[in-house]
Amino acid sequence: MPASPNADRPPRRTVRAGALALACLAIAPLTGCTGASGSSAGCERSAIPDHAADTIVIEGDPWSGYAAFRDEHLLDGSGYTALYVEQLCQEARAADLTAGRAGIVVTTLDQYVLQHPEGTVVGVIDQSQGADALVLNTLAVPYLTSVDDLHRLVDAFSQTGRKPVLAYTGSSPSEMLLNELANTTDELRLSDFELVSVDQSSTAYQMLQDDAAQLAVVWEPDTSRAGAAGYTIALTSEQVPDSIVDVIVAGNDLIARAPGAVQAVVRSYYARMDTYLARPGDLEALIAADGGLEPAAARSVIEGIKLYGTRDADVFMNERVFPLDQPQVVQSVNAISSVLALAHPDVRPDAAEVDGRYVRELAQ
Repeated sequence: MPASPNADRPPRRTVRAGALALACLAIAPLTGCTGASGSSAGCERSAIPDHAADTIVIEGDPWSGYAAFRDEHLLDGSGYTALYVEQLCQEARAADLTAGRAGIVVTTLDQYVLQHPEGTVVGVIDQSQGADALVLNTLAVPYLTSVDDLHRLVDAFSQTGRKPVLAYTGSSPSEMLLNELANTTDELRLSDFELVSVDQSSTAYQMLQDDAAQLAVVWEPDTSRAGAAGYTIALTSEQVPDSIVDVIVAGNDLIARAPGAVQAVVRSYYARMDTYLARPGDLEALIAADGGLEPAAARSVIEGIKLYGTRDADVFMNERVFPLDQPQVVQSVNAISSVLALAHPDVRPDAAEVDGRYVRELAQ
């Protein structure tokens, strides 16, 4: 996800746009992208620069929702210094948190549950509400204008002994969205497709442009780019609310050693977000500068997500919601775990640790 603007870098969970190598090929049901050694393909641990004892290492990726964490001045005045490290590999991010190499990671709830690091969810950042999408290659297959046309596409390919290609980013929100859509949409049967797991959204989108894929799961700004180019945005995260939720996870080691450091991160982050949410123009400028985007693209990113300030985060983390009488964060963990369990039977939602006290103190 580093902080300097780069026009060639899409702002969502991605490496820079030049890397187009496929990570691996997978067949349904969806699984993690693994190499011969069993570790995630391309899953390399990022180097962490030397830093002072009062530095809090925050690991994440290029998702625009994490832009505030990339500000080196985030913790000014708190007695701590923030060091943002771009760690694309979710497995490495979780391992770094468990080992204490990172004090904080920003990630999605599904990856937190799947990777089960020794850490606690202490805040919510955002939810995808249309930013992630299933896109159809209408430019190459003109009749492919909705999921209702998928059966026709599958039949046409079966006559040649092949399956249509569906590209998605493995071990990412794209994989979570694809699982969710397949479980809620009768027309989308993953066994009908050759599922190709790639390294990032821009790679999946490039496969559409190269006619190497008939379907792709992408995220902003590729979602908007695909729609503007004439591809069909068939289904989005808006159809499966609460499935892609970004959260702040504090390492249990940091919580035990320096709970004040965790509070400093939570307090500083929500102070920034409260200000940005009160000033939409400043928020748009932040997203545009962080991702090297034009204002229109930045607006598309913002429109596709719900960003949380202090009050909404307190509700999500702490307010018990009818009818289950549990906070929304707990209900989301359980719902996401039930979907993940279809491909990962060992997933344990009861192992998830959530602590809303840090946000509650701010809200009060």
